[in-house]
Amino acid sequence: MFVGVKVAAWLAASRPRTLVASFSPVCIGASLALRDVDEISLTLVSLCLGFAMLMQVGANFANDYYDFIKGADDERRLGPARSVASGVVPPSVMRMAAFGTLGFGFALGLFLMEFSGVGWPLLLVGVASVFCALAYTAGPWPLAYLGLGDVFVVLFFGLVATGVTHFLLVQQTGLDWIPKWWVGLSVGLIINNLLVVNNHRDADEDATCGKRTLVARFGRKFGVVLYLFGSFVALGLCPWYERGLLWTVWLLPVGLFLGLSLNKAKSQKDYAVLLGGSAALVVVHGILSVCGLLIQQTQ
Repeated sequence: MFVGVKVAAWLAASRPRTLVASFSPVCIGASLALRDVDEISLTLVSLCLGFAMLMQVGANFANDYYDFIKGADDERRLGPARSVASGVVPPSVMRMAAFGTLGFGFALGLFLMEFSGVGWPLLLVGVASVFCALAYTAGPWPLAYLGLGDVFVVLFFGLVATGVTHFLLVQQTGLDWIPKWWVGLSVGLIINNLLVVNNHRDADEDATCGKRTLVARFGRKFGVVLYLFGSFVALGLCPWYERGLLWTVWLLPVGLFLGLSLNKAKSQKDYAVLLGGSAALVVVHGILSVCGLLIQQTQ
């Protein structure tokens, strides 16, 4: 029983329902590359996916530890129990797990750099990824506590993860890389809605402990507007400028429905359903994006 509790605690700390945030941008970046070149390296795609997931899990472990240290998990009412705050995982163990996972991810990134032949630009991405994964909740000016968490998510899970995957796969063939910023923005905004749901749920506790997320700063109504804005831009505006995303327009009513439902969320169950729905939206957005981009390749 004790072992089962430990396993469940580690699984919860990795936040499995949000790991689609690593899988989707890499798959979409690979589809962009397939639209530009005849063949891509599946090994390189796998390495990109492994790096992205290790960075996300490492960041989640770090968040669990540093939120506990800063007292952000002391009075959680609606969110799931955190592994360190609940006493199941000792703080020192979680800290080692965070640094170990990020370290392993960085080592994988070094191998990826050598395997792809890209060189120092990828090293900068790796250093920035590790730094921001820690700086999200650690240090004297943690990004999440300053209201910059949304910027971090859109930048790294959208523009960087999608763009770097696309860049590596194209560069390896010797062709010039043409960035597709609208694709990265669409991915980042859809993924950021997962964070908006979490911040909307924890707004009162975050404000009390000094974690000034955008929702904590401007209120839950602002969180609803932020979710609706992200859905509209990702599913309505971005496909207008990038035709490979055209199929995702059909998801706009779903995104708007989830955003309006956020305004009515009250209980832990309400937020769990919204988080699950938002994660499902990321998955379906990824599938439709991949299909749309690959169909463009064949035309």
